[in-house]
Amino acid sequence: MSGLTKIEIITRPNRFHLFQKELAKIGVSGLTVTKALGTGLEKGFIELYRGTKKESNVHERMKIEIVVSTVPVEDVLRVVKETLRTGEPGDGKVFIYPLAEVVKISTGETGIDALQDKPAK
Repeated sequence: MSGLTKIEIITRPNRFHLFQKELAKIGVSGLTVTKALGTGLEKGFIELYRGTKKESNVHERMKIEIVVSTVPVEDVLRVVKETLRTGEPGDGKVFIYPLAEVVKISTGETGIDALQDKPAK
């Protein structure tokens, strides 16, 4: 087992900067963010489009992907709860996956070494 875990978070974008700042405090420096749209338990809204009312239940979200090896998954989950949870529908979901391997394309390094940022020679 490589000890690598991928944490995928789908949530509202409005608290991202606070979340990122708190992640840095526990040692998480790298992440990937993707804009996303989604539906769930959160109520929809009505918008006016060319004079016609249109109901929409698709909401703007962001998908945050983090791979950890030395930072405990529990620490990341604590930061998620402290910064992203409002207690209302639409807060999002967290998915946790074990990873078989990571390969850094530029150097060929694998595993934990592939996640470490090292200065260029």
